[in-house]
Amino acid sequence: MDKEVKTTALESSIKALDLIYQKNEISKEIYEKLLELHEVRNKGFDEFLACLKSDITNQNLKKEKAVVAFSGGVDSTTSIIVANKIFEICAVTVRSKYIMDAKTEQSILELTNSLNISHEFIDVNLDPIFEDTKSGKYHPCGRCHSTVEAEILNYAEKNGIKYIIYGDMLSIGHLSIKKVDKGINRLNILSFLSMAKDESRTILKEFKININQSYGCQLIRKAHKHKSMQKFTIQRILREVRAQVITPEEGLKNILDVIKI
Repeated sequence: MDKEVKTTALESSIKALDLIYQKNEISKEIYEKLLELHEVRNKGFDEFLACLKSDITNQNLKKEKAVVAFSGGVDSTTSIIVANKIFEICAVTVRSKYIMDAKTEQSILELTNSLNISHEFIDVNLDPIFEDTKSGKYHPCGRCHSTVEAEILNYAEKNGIKYIIYGDMLSIGHLSIKKVDKGINRLNILSFLSMAKDESRTILKEFKININQSYGCQLIRKAHKHKSMQKFTIQRILREVRAQVITPEEGLKNILDVIKI
């Protein structure tokens, strides 16, 4: 990632953090911990990686809980590793036969066991989205994403958890932390720290985690059988390339995965 792009993104995310703290929407403790993590990240990736690998947390100090929306992919797994420095993590996976097969489920269970965190599956009905995708009526991502977010928000509300963490790679930092509803805050922790995908993979490698996935889930691959749907996914990939979250080479690979039926 270009140094100026990264600096601008980090400046934007710290402004978002300051704003939400000034509105008393996060505690002083969480504010200070996020600020400290942000400062380490600002020093450079090597310093940040060393911070993640260090085990200097006071085990007697109770952490505030956070839910991580966990898909088992690179971004959500890295989000758990990073967020675990600050929060007590509970990973929640929204499950449907249309987006997840048995192999993926088993991989998720193995990952959460290796990360030593609690985990739950939540089953969701995606029948209407599947039917509209199969017929070529709608691209599934927006509606599926909204459904998943609603389930995660409901879980956090029921369990009195004030923080939801997502691994989505946002193009801009000012949306990386914000209040969403009912005293619950959303934190896109990798975007807050202006992390690129290659850096996330490096973190996983350091923690001896290897994740190999093709682009997209089963549902989106169903959508790509309709040529008209492919352009929406490609636009999303290009946004990530422009934001330098992924490299042009990875963007090209992902686009080829989209158009390869």
